[in-house]
Amino acid sequence: MARHNKRDRQHSNTVQSFDKIRDGETLYRKLYTSDYILDEAVTGCRQRTRNHGLSVELGTLILSSESLLTLRVDEDTLLEAWELKSRREIPLSLTDCTSAILARKHGITDVYSHDSDFEALGFRVLARL
Repeated sequence: MARHNKRDRQHSNTVQSFDKIRDGETLYRKLYTSDYILDEAVTGCRQRTRNHGLSVELGTLILSSESLLTLRVDEDTLLEAWELKSRREIPLSLTDCTSAILARKHGITDVYSHDSDFEALGFRVLARL
């Protein structure tokens, strides 16, 4: 979202990070996202910017990106995320919990996020790349 919302305080950092990925100037050649994050990003972009076109542009960028691979939240992942959310007092959304479960399932240890709460689950959080 921050990449498409110029008023977001993380906008310039996010643009720089994605430029580095595109130009091969980081250790990370691919990033993983999920269908839940796609939904959250497109909806949040539309709500924050009040611009339908920007939200469509963001969704199209994510879906067509060669640098972003979209993982799918299946029923098992959703149930595991719900268990994580309901048994631990953590300030992560259910969507964030699905991301944590998907990351674990795919051996991902570094999370690109502006949300340091992933550290409580043992992930290394990267606010910029």
